[in-house]
Amino acid sequence: MKKWTVQCGFAAYYANTVTVEADTLAEALERAIVAANESDGWKPLDDCGPTFIDAAAEGDEADPWRDFASSLPVPPRFSECGEPVAVTVTVSGGVVQQVEIEGGRARVHVHDYDTEGAAPGTPGLHIDADGDTYALADWSNFSLPNEAAESPSPTQENRKGDTNGTASHPDR
Repeated sequence: MKKWTVQCGFAAYYANTVTVEADTLAEALERAIVAANESDGWKPLDDCGPTFIDAAAEGDEADPWRDFASSLPVPPRFSECGEPVAVTVTVSGGVVQQVEIEGGRARVHVHDYDTEGAAPGTPGLHIDADGDTYALADWSNFSLPNEAAESPSPTQENRKGDTNGTASHPDR
């Protein structure tokens, strides 16, 4: 049987609650980050993230960090980010029939550029950076706050507490 040197880690969460003044939520969030980073009010929380693998190398005296020469690729399910979300869009006859999301929450926006014949200003039509018109269908499996929902770019996020296929540390 082979020996392996594996560095495991977990995210320890700290919090700093600050009060800021701002005209908008986005401005308040930006100011809060600055204020929190400049403050010494950080406190550890009782919550820790799942255990994940930082690096691995074959051998009992191996150093997976030495110039990354001996570091082996870590499969996504053992990494801090975990397995990526898989999104399958089924299109038939030019129409989205189904969107299947596996592995977590995903924001899925389908841009339909088959808008020929639609009158300018038709509700539900958008214009992209190239000036082309498209209809937007949101097939996401979660909701974002109104301000963030205006962005047409798909995003991926993991909720706090998701294991991403990794095991939890037994002491937590």
